Amino acid sequence: LLIRCADARFLRLAEEVSRYLRSNGEMSVAMYSVLMKVYASCGFHGRACDLYQDMLHRGIEPDEAMYASLMRMAAECGRTDLSRELFRKAPRLEMHSATAVFKALSRDKDADGAFALLQKMKATDEELDITVYNCVLDVCVCAGELDRARALLSEMRSAGPVDIVTYNTMLKGFCSKGDLESARAMLHEMERDGCKPNDISYNSMINAAASAGNSQQAWRLIDAMQKQGISVDRYTLTIMLKAMRRDNEGEVRRTFQLLDGAGIDVCSEEVLLNTVLETCVRHGELRRLATVVEAAERSPSLMASISVHTCAAMIKAYSALHRPQRCVQLWELVVRQRALEPNAIALGCMLDALVCAGRVDDAVTLFHEWKSRFVGAATIMYSTLIKGFASAGRAKEAMDMWREIRALGVQLNVVTYNTLINAQVRQGCIAEASQLLASMEPDGVVPDAITYSTLAKGYAMRGDLDEAFEVFRKMRRNGLAKESVVYNTLLDGCTRHNRMDLADIVIEYIERDKIEPSNFTLGILVKMYGKRRQLDRAFEVFNRMPAQVGFEPNAQVLTCLMNACIINGALSRAWEVFGWIQASAEGVDAKACGVLLNGCVRAGYLEQAMQLVEDAYGLHGRRRLLPSGQHLAADNVHDFLRALAQRGLGQQTVDVLAQLRDVGVPLNGRLLSSLLDGGVAAGSPQLRGARPQRRQLQS
Repeated sequence: LLIRCADARFLRLAEEVSRYLRSNGEMSVAMYSVLMKVYASCGFHGRACDLYQDMLHRGIEPDEAMYASLMRMAAECGRTDLSRELFRKAPRLEMHSATAVFKALSRDKDADGAFALLQKMKATDEELDITVYNCVLDVCVCAGELDRARALLSEMRSAGPVDIVTYNTMLKGFCSKGDLESARAMLHEMERDGCKPNDISYNSMINAAASAGNSQQAWRLIDAMQKQGISVDRYTLTIMLKAMRRDNEGEVRRTFQLLDGAGIDVCSEEVLLNTVLETCVRHGELRRLATVVEAAERSPSLMASISVHTCAAMIKAYSALHRPQRCVQLWELVVRQRALEPNAIALGCMLDALVCAGRVDDAVTLFHEWKSRFVGAATIMYSTLIKGFASAGRAKEAMDMWREIRALGVQLNVVTYNTLINAQVRQGCIAEASQLLASMEPDGVVPDAITYSTLAKGYAMRGDLDEAFEVFRKMRRNGLAKESVVYNTLLDGCTRHNRMDLADIVIEYIERDKIEPSNFTLGILVKMYGKRRQLDRAFEVFNRMPAQVGFEPNAQVLTCLMNACIINGALSRAWEVFGWIQASAEGVDAKACGVLLNGCVRAGYLEQAMQLVEDAYGLHGRRRLLPSGQHLAADNVHDFLRALAQRGLGQQTVDVLAQLRDVGVPLNGRLLSSLLDGGVAAGSPQLRGARPQRRQLQS
């Protein structure tokens, strides 16, 4: 039973079995050995070491194999003193026991201790092989003492030939220092001595290059490795996936091509799987993420022995894919059923998944269940919960949690305060937002540009633009008004509340302060000029600003320009802009189609509106314009059908409605009731008097 628990990482059953054995006095060396294996498989090496004292208390003396296992566990969890104690007590000085002690010394960067142990081993009658020297060499490298490592390498060479492990250990030392030149020299030295570099050799250098941000050098090393007939392995893939930068699309594409071409099952090794999952989430590769998650679910060996780290990565992946129930099911399996204790990362991922799914109360309950064990990570977790309350519009509860945090003496950071202020601003609670700002300095938190921008946004949203400008002036005095965010906020507020006098001042500030505008800035300006009936100026700024700054107007800006045309009665120009949206990289979305449809309906151009609806959904064999899963807003569809019916096109209204239903358009009750019972039907003689059409509509 215990052996099967170790294979499946089923901690709860293993502890039930051990409790039964202890209560009956039946624990033996063999039982302790397997229980230790259970803890090790679950990553609880410290708890495995604690079994040693329990054995001594029960009068059970470990055998040689148990001593060796205990030394390995002590090395894994950094309990060097225990490693040395066990080494002294071990009945024989076995090599595998010494290796565990050397590993502990490497963790502690204790080169002196390694040389002392080497001298002790030399004093025995047994002849030492190169493995012992390689262990000492590794301790020197981990301690950063490369001079002592070189001296030991000379001693090793004088005693006999060295092996690939020796060279790779030296390579690791140079690479950890970022000394790629010395690493390359060691690589050539290996080849000169007839020792062919292997995957470990190249992976050390690839990791050093990637960690230094030198991706070109890393790719050159991969090319050289492949030319030597050495295939990329899971370590190579893990290194390159972690090094991927979001801003380099070519590198992202090339790295994923390397992954696809390697022919490696990403579910065969948990570190690689976790890296792939996290990389897909970070880079928004949701289609690939879904494929990897489904492959993991189909892997019986993986799901039967999933670790806490993989559980955290899977929860984050499920959350990104909007599958909160799978997050809950996985948590139930790993934490509730198997009794594996989550780490701070796993708990943080689960809280975030619940918050993102709108289940803030469940997240709070879970947090209170576990918070006593993760005091050090409490700030991040509280921030997640506050974000949840903010997203749910529960500003009062966010403030209550802030008071709870302060009462507990948990250190807050600027991110938490910004989240709180944003929550209050979104609910129009400016007094509370100002109170939070006033509390930041006593709490040792310095407000940043986001803090002031959020407060300015709050004033601007409620139309108090004079106060918003006062916050803005304070930002400028403190040198914080360096980003376009606050300028955009003020400009948007001025446009919404028709304060064009202040809008012109903001535009002057943007030019004077040499603020680099963004697509968001451009969109606001286009909306503003459209609202001011200055369509030519809207087109002028649309053409000028991207060319000056060097960015491409996105679909949102084009939609704003199209709406400006509609507001100014220039429907033909709106259709022209719609053509630009179709030709853009982002393409048409439901928002753009809805804006143009609304414009056509209001102008009475129902034939063009009909054409747009048919194109949007690909009716009559046309190519569908809308992305899969997107639909026109219900209000847009309702207004269009209402206009058709009021024009006296009752049969056409019913036909369009049926076609929309057939392609999966959600038709709400308000729309159908309106067409049947009141406004629309009353304005349409065809629908009012024709019973067959009414029956069609009812069906």
